[in-house]
Amino acid sequence: MQRNGIIHHELAGLIAGLRHTDTFVISDAGLPLPPGMPVVDLGYRYGQPSFVDVTETVLAQIVVEHSWVTDQVREINPTVHAALRSFGLEPEPVDHDEFKARVGDAKFAVRTGEDTFYANVLCRAGVPFSP
Repeated sequence: MQRNGIIHHELAGLIAGLRHTDTFVISDAGLPLPPGMPVVDLGYRYGQPSFVDVTETVLAQIVVEHSWVTDQVREINPTVHAALRSFGLEPEPVDHDEFKARVGDAKFAVRTGEDTFYANVLCRAGVPFSP
């Protein structure tokens, strides 16, 4: 039995399958996701688990070389934006419609129970070694 890290079977498998430049999204409860996209839905009631908790847990397992958020997050949800920065991300803001379009190309999504606006981040996987 695994001693630590992510113990959710499906989520751990999707994370282990990420390769350099693959993208994935961690979303609030309301982000529209395309049909057919693999989704690990962790939400069990509104607000739980929170976006910040899930994101911190997932990012501890993954090298992220770039990330994106909707441009409204800094103004409308500064708590989420600050949390992403505290986790070492410098997310690039993009128009919300563009963000949703980019999400359509993600390898998978992790849906949280978060019930605040624009609590979403799109991440591109990096590599754990340097040149």
